[in-house]
Amino acid sequence: MNAPVSGHVVGLEQREGEVFDLGYRHYDGPRGGRGKAFMAVYDDGIRSVLGLGRGVAAKMMCGIFGLLVLGPAIFIISVAGFMSSFGGETDEIPLPKHEDYYVLTFIILLLFAAIVGPALLSPDKRNSVLSLYAVRPLKSLDYAIARWLAFFTFAMAFTIVPQALLYLSFVLSDDSPLGYIKDHGRDLWAIFAIGLILAAFMTSLAMAAASLTSRRAFASAGVIAFVFITAAIGGFGGEILTSDQDREEHGAVGNYGDEEVQAPDGDAAHYIHLLILPDTMIDGVSRWTFGDRAHFPVSPWYSAMTIAAVIAGAFGITVFRYRKFGG
Repeated sequence: MNAPVSGHVVGLEQREGEVFDLGYRHYDGPRGGRGKAFMAVYDDGIRSVLGLGRGVAAKMMCGIFGLLVLGPAIFIISVAGFMSSFGGETDEIPLPKHEDYYVLTFIILLLFAAIVGPALLSPDKRNSVLSLYAVRPLKSLDYAIARWLAFFTFAMAFTIVPQALLYLSFVLSDDSPLGYIKDHGRDLWAIFAIGLILAAFMTSLAMAAASLTSRRAFASAGVIAFVFITAAIGGFGGEILTSDQDREEHGAVGNYGDEEVQAPDGDAAHYIHLLILPDTMIDGVSRWTFGDRAHFPVSPWYSAMTIAAVIAGAFGITVFRYRKFGG
């Protein structure tokens, strides 16, 4: 249908137009459904972490942190290989253990979570595009989980890949590779266990902070502030609540002696000390998982429960904030 339209309004020039009836065609293509929409959000989250579609600085950020977490491992492997090639004994080199390397990983991953993590959620809130996701077969919980998994993918790579390279270098540089695997088989599964826990810990913190604000700077500051504030509370609270009896026992054995010292009954100092999350994660969960039976004033299970509570609480905040789009 082709119908001319014309009109004349007093004081205005006459205008003419035409209306074309081109017909309406329904979409006949494939419909992916909820699963396809979930993967689309996940893929977009991967692109956000990589900085694709943004400036040069955003694109470089993931690579910089990747080099920071991989660089020391590559250096250690190079030194061990250099010594072995010239007949040196790698046992004479004070190489860091896997649990020692996680100290560096914790710091780098914390900065990565604070700087890069909020990019997955905050821009969508700031630009008010969350309601657009509702037109797709996607639940609000799907959106939150897909974004969480996108960052978790990189966090897992940052925790496991350097450790796996270290383990491989230790195996190859040993006089009996099969014997090393037999003697240190625990290290292999511990690498994946601690990598999983640490990655979930940092991912949950980053997503929780980003879900609370539309400003990336505020979210980044929130991640760092949470770790430092809880550490300050645990440190000062521990000093105030530590009894003289426990100070004497702790000083006699040392932080990492061969004998385990139990905290006196009713002493709350060690329990509030669990709020120092870097120590709880590295000196508690990590070293215990790798088989270190050093001085634990309280059961390592308390450290594990503290980290689990932080992960569950932070993830719960994210889910609550995205219980409905536009929230």
